[in-house]
Amino acid sequence: MGFFGQNASFAQGDYSVADAGNYKCILVDVEMVQRPSFDDPAVMEPNFRWRFETAEVGDENGNPFRFSQFTKTSYGYDMAKLTKLLDGMLGRRLTQDEFARLDLEDLKSRHWSVAVDLVHTARGREINTILGVKPWQTKAQPVKKLAKPPVEDDITDPFED
Repeated sequence: MGFFGQNASFAQGDYSVADAGNYKCILVDVEMVQRPSFDDPAVMEPNFRWRFETAEVGDENGNPFRFSQFTKTSYGYDMAKLTKLLDGMLGRRLTQDEFARLDLEDLKSRHWSVAVDLVHTARGREINTILGVKPWQTKAQPVKKLAKPPVEDDITDPFED
């Protein structure tokens, strides 16, 4: 066995990569993490990490697919990732008061349609990236038309005899 086989491990990640598409998911968690600033990578900034898991499909071992989205912590700017994510999830822009009262447990209790893409990193690794999140819509049931009762009027049937 070679040097690396004895002294190192091969990291494969703890979850499988899904094909590009839309998945029915649940919001598992939103956690505060520190990530390098875009302007200065030496400076760490607070970010939210949104974690979704598939609710109906999974990998070959039956484990759900997992998707993560990092956002800053500021809501309201049109180009902010947090604004885009929440506006897509809730279908509209929130007021300052609505944002302050937003219930994370309510968001976790719902199903979400998570659109993901399959991309390759600069190192050649395949990963999923979230394109958007919307409420999960169950397919509308076709409307059944009620049969109209026959119209009874005073006309007699000429062929009746």
